[in-house]
Amino acid sequence: MLKRLFLLLFLCLSTAPAFAQIPPPALLTPEEAVRIALENNFDIRLVRGDAEIARLNNTRANAGMLPTVNLVANENFTLSAFQQKLANGNEFNAIGAPFNAVNAGVQLNWTLFDGQRMVIAKNRLEALEALGQINLQAAIEQTSANVLLAYYDIVRSRLLERSTQEIISLNEERLRIAEARLAAGFAAQTDALQARIDLNQQRSNLLTQQTATSTAMHSLNLWLARPPETAFEVVETLENTYSPDRSRLLEQMLAQNPQLLALRKNADIAALTVDETRTLNKPRITGISQFNVQRTDNGAGFLLNNTQTGFVIGGSLVLPLYTGGNIRRQVDVARVAAEQAAVRADAQRLAIETELDNQLAFFHTQQKVLTLEADNARNARESLSVSTERFRLGQTNALEVQSAQNALEQTLLRQNVVLYNLKTAELRLQLLAGEL
Repeated sequence: MLKRLFLLLFLCLSTAPAFAQIPPPALLTPEEAVRIALENNFDIRLVRGDAEIARLNNTRANAGMLPTVNLVANENFTLSAFQQKLANGNEFNAIGAPFNAVNAGVQLNWTLFDGQRMVIAKNRLEALEALGQINLQAAIEQTSANVLLAYYDIVRSRLLERSTQEIISLNEERLRIAEARLAAGFAAQTDALQARIDLNQQRSNLLTQQTATSTAMHSLNLWLARPPETAFEVVETLENTYSPDRSRLLEQMLAQNPQLLALRKNADIAALTVDETRTLNKPRITGISQFNVQRTDNGAGFLLNNTQTGFVIGGSLVLPLYTGGNIRRQVDVARVAAEQAAVRADAQRLAIETELDNQLAFFHTQQKVLTLEADNARNARESLSVSTERFRLGQTNALEVQSAQNALEQTLLRQNVVLYNLKTAELRLQLLAGEL
């Protein structure tokens, strides 16, 4: 017997560290979730790459403002039958005579004037780089909003779990009272049976809600670019202290809403494209400079070899005289595209201003509804407490308690939904104002 006790104690001591090594899931705050997403989210990484491409393309060389320098070299070897007769009567005849020509040079081409097209192109590249940064900021803010919405969806689901657990506890109390009254002969068996049915239904609801919580956590892990099974805990609160001001939100929206800024920048780029296209009618002057080395070796003939070295400088002028109206067509197309870009920016401004007013109205309505639901929750709990006590004393039937429990359940459900709606409205207002 003593040996068995020592063996049991040894097993407990040896296995205890193994259980102790399992750490609890880490607490994930909303701020930490956003930070992880901004580092790992795939969409942000792709948009960041697009912004980097636009930055790399914004160079003077890409705008055509810098010269190009090329090293050109070639060699031609010919083996042919050669026959040559000079004016003095001398003749040269050879079969299979080799001829070799070598040419090498450094060429420089530089556009000196093109009607300011280079300058306009550089401005367009700068605008594209700025657009890339705006799109990156838009992706960051949209991803932050999506992450926070997914986070608070988990919190909402957890709060619904807590509400269901509270209802389960109340159902268990109701079942104990019903069974006690049944045992004492003061109540029918149907009261206990109905209480057990309601209890099982609530336990089923809890399992369903726990599954919904798990699914919501997988969705958040996807936004964070983490394996779906990564475990974590959330801060289970949906308290709202946000106090929106329409004038301030509208001012910030017009100044820093990424979608509106992107459309405005697109309109600027389209206007630059119009100016750039108009320069196609302007003259184009290109400077040319070249340093050449040439050598020719002849296997037969009067001149056996020739070597030349020299520097060439020149220029070219291209002035479009007639293009069949093609340049005018390109200008007209660019002008219409610029007008469309400006219309899109105006339409987006009106759309987000309308969305701002809609979200503000929704937010204020939900605040009022929350006050009502909080009062309903207090009244429902008090009503259930009274009904439960009356049922315990035999002064009412189980139907009154069941009705009071259902009222509390629905009130808690609506209250959690309103809290979540307030949080989502807050996030959407901040997204519209470019505050995320």
